[in-house]
Amino acid sequence: MYFLPTTIIFVLLAVMTLINTIKNRVEKKEKHIFTNEILVGLLFLMSGILFPFMYIAHSNLSLNTLNFLWLSTSVILIIEMIIWGTILLKNSIKAKKRPEEVWDYKGFCKEFRAEWTYDFKKDVERKFLHLLPVFVIFIFWTLGMILNTLGLLAPFGLDTYSFAFWLIITIGFAFCVMFQVADLARLTKPYMLPQWAKSWYSKSMKPDELDSYISSAPLVLSFVPFVFAPFPIFAAVALITAGADAAASLVGKKYGKHKFNESSKKTIEGYIAGFSMTFLIVVMITGIYHPFMAVGVNIIVTMAIVASMLFLLIDAFAGNITDNILNPILTGLGMWWIVTAL
Repeated sequence: MYFLPTTIIFVLLAVMTLINTIKNRVEKKEKHIFTNEILVGLLFLMSGILFPFMYIAHSNLSLNTLNFLWLSTSVILIIEMIIWGTILLKNSIKAKKRPEEVWDYKGFCKEFRAEWTYDFKKDVERKFLHLLPVFVIFIFWTLGMILNTLGLLAPFGLDTYSFAFWLIITIGFAFCVMFQVADLARLTKPYMLPQWAKSWYSKSMKPDELDSYISSAPLVLSFVPFVFAPFPIFAAVALITAGADAAASLVGKKYGKHKFNESSKKTIEGYIAGFSMTFLIVVMITGIYHPFMAVGVNIIVTMAIVASMLFLLIDAFAGNITDNILNPILTGLGMWWIVTAL
């Protein structure tokens, strides 16, 4: 039962997210963000429900080992929630004593929109932040491989999969909790946030995120189903979501000359960059981590083509649903289906 605190935290965040979205559904629908926010809530709910099964997806762990992994993750998230609760409570008390210092979020949004201009350098920095979870995944997986090769995991009943995913999931979940708690406070009671949060948001947000949740937590949570897939698929999904999306966006904005159509802001050059990067990522990742998914070259190429086509179609026709959710889920399911079907 040591998994319960983590599951409860994520279910609680899911409920709070869905309540806030449904409560403001008229405004959300007018701004075309209602569906996205419902999906964010469902991603938190899915993650909480699936958490008890994640550490045993690829490993036969003893109950004692499982209890330790569940407990360690839960303790870290509980401590994080206590810290957040203390911060929010402290700022709530401060706001009552000095209301003149309360964050005027509506004024902030108005000023932000008026002053915001596209800056390529800042866009690169934002895309780099999306790559940080990917770096974490590869660092922890490599660490797990090294320790397993040295025989340091077996005495604890662990292997590469269980150890690496324990680190990846724990850090990833802590990351999602941090951003969602901050976002729920920002969208409902911004006076509860400290000044450093205001400063962080002003540097990292885009105008279309002012009235909704930022993309960080949904992006990470969209990787969750692929914890149960072979590691090369999980890794490819993460890198496609961050790397291919960044390539498509940055190339399109920097070098794009030919619009996809008259009403589109996206360019053919951006689509080509995203398609090409997706293909290269799938081939590279499945090639490097081939021992964890022993398939032939024909399967690898087919996976790369399917993922690239799905990425292209999502980028071109996703509509009001963010590609930060659709890209990982659909490209990942496409690759996973190829592996199991062929």
